[in-house]
Amino acid sequence: DQWSTGGNMTSCKNCPDGKGVEAGQGTSEQDCVNSEQDCAWKPCPPAQYLDEDSGCQDCPADQWSTGGYMTSCKNCSDGKGVEAGQGTSEQDCAWKPCPPAQYLDEDSGCQDCPADQWSTGGKTTSCTNCPDGKG
Repeated sequence: DQWSTGGNMTSCKNCPDGKGVEAGQGTSEQDCVNSEQDCAWKPCPPAQYLDEDSGCQDCPADQWSTGGYMTSCKNCSDGKGVEAGQGTSEQDCAWKPCPPAQYLDEDSGCQDCPADQWSTGGKTTSCTNCPDGKG
């Protein structure tokens, strides 16, 4: 994670935060890279992507990343989401809460309640029958 311009330098300079050089390349002055521009961004952790200008950034809400050198995050499937900076794989994407008058089908997402049934929405998995004589 250090570099040197060579010459009479007795030590290498540190790369900027978040940047480094390949492991094993900075063991002596001769191993340091030639300039700060040669320092590369370090791989990002899962749930982040690499912004070439500012380094690792959290994935936005409803997106995920395995990290590394990905320059963008992947979208969760329709109807699914994840908190910003929390999605490390598609499996982290969960069904979003359903609006009122719908129930959550674990296989296909939000579905309309059948006739004469109701729901407050959310993550309820079934609708409730209306009282007799009402519908």
